[in-house]
Parts: sequence; C-alpha cells; structure tokens
Amino acid sequence: MKKSVFVLSLLFLTSVLSFASGAAETTAASAATDVKIDFRMNIAKQDYEANYFNWTLGKQETVQDKFDAVSGASLKGSTKGFNVVRYAGNAADKKAAIPAALRSLFLLPLSDWKFVEEYGLQVTNTDGALTIRFARKTTAYELKTDNKGNFNVLTGAKIAKDITEKTDTGYVIKSEYLKAGGEPAKMSDLDWDKVPLKADTFAPDAAYHYEGTLKFALKDSVLTVNGTLNRK
Repeated sequence: MKKSVFVLSLLFLTSVLSFASGAAETTAASAATDVKIDFRMNIAKQDYEANYFNWTLGKQETVQDKFDAVSGASLKGSTKGFNVVRYAGNAADKKAAIPAALRSLFLLPLSDWKFVEEYGLQVTNTDGALTIRFARKTTAYELKTDNKGNFNVLTGAKIAKDITEKTDTGYVIKSEYLKAGGEPAKMSDLDWDKVPLKADTFAPDAAYHYEGTLKFALKDSVLTVNGTLNRK
C-alpha cells in the first residue's frame, strides 16, 4: 500500500514539475517576443521635444524614438525598424501582424507636424471612449477604445482604402467621400459617415500575430498609449 502511495505521489510530483516547466518555457517565450509600447503625442500643436514613440521587443534594448528636425525623419529609424513588429517573418512578404491603423498611429510622433496636420488627425472623447481618425495618402484609419480607454488590438481598428486620388500636387478626397462644401485637398474635410470602413487586423496567412489590450488616454490634448502587444 505504501509503495502504491509513493508511486502515485511521485507521478503527481512529476506532473506538477512538468506543468511548471512548460509554464516557465511559455513565459520565457512570451518575454522574448512580446512588444512593450510607450507613446506620447500632442494632437493640438507641434511638440517635437515632448512627443515620442518608445518600443521594446522582448528583452532587447528599448528603442526611444522621436522626430529629428535636422534629418526630417525619425531619430532612431522606427519608420522602417518597427517593421520587425509590423510584419510576421520576412518584412518583404508584407504579412501584417498588427493593424495598419495602429502602426500608422505609432509613427505620428516621428513625423513632421506639417504632415500630421495634412492627415486631418482628430481625437474625440465620448463618455471616456476615444475615437482616433486620420487619413494618409490613399487610406483612412480609425481606432476606437471602450469607455475606459482600452483598445483591443484584434477588434479596435478599421481601415478604408482608395478614398483619395493622387494628383500632381498631392492627394485629393474623392467626391463621394468629401464633406458638402469641403476642400478635396484637406483630409479634415473627409466625411467619415461616408467612408467605407472595414475591419483592420492581421493578415490571415501571417505565421503569427499580436493581440492584447493597450491603454489609451487623452489629457490636455496629449494622447498617450501604453501596454504590451502579445505575440500569438
């Protein structure tokens, strides 16, 4: 009887240790592939010194980036460097791992303010729920949170392509998406009620993608985003 109890105890202990080992391996793997986000953007005025986009992939060194007025580009090259998160696997294959709207938002603090103004960036707060909208080149983007500022990476973003036409001087809003009496060259005159927004998420054939909840907050015209993108 004692021998049977001993065997059962040993099997139980082995099972517990195996489970603990598996959990530890999963945690370690997540720590190596998850992405921490720290974002700040003044949406009302030029604020190059205070705006930033910091991101950390796994245990790698944090990329602390902002707009470099001298070069007219991002200081640490996140416009291209963040592609390691933006795409699953080889960036050349362009298999999106996160919503295009989210990636485009992250790059706003790294952009010249004149371009941000051209994108018609707007952030509204409705009982705590934030809606961020902007349009860049031929595409319109929308991101929405719940009334506590929580943004679901899988369901919170939307996108509409081909809402503008390219001209010799830039991009103009197509007539069917333009506000009544609006100026086609001003993205702020985009009629969002007419924009055919669709779900914006990861590519269905991507080898992996990111999930999670990011915390959005708006205070004194400063938009902040913090949290972790979990690789799945």
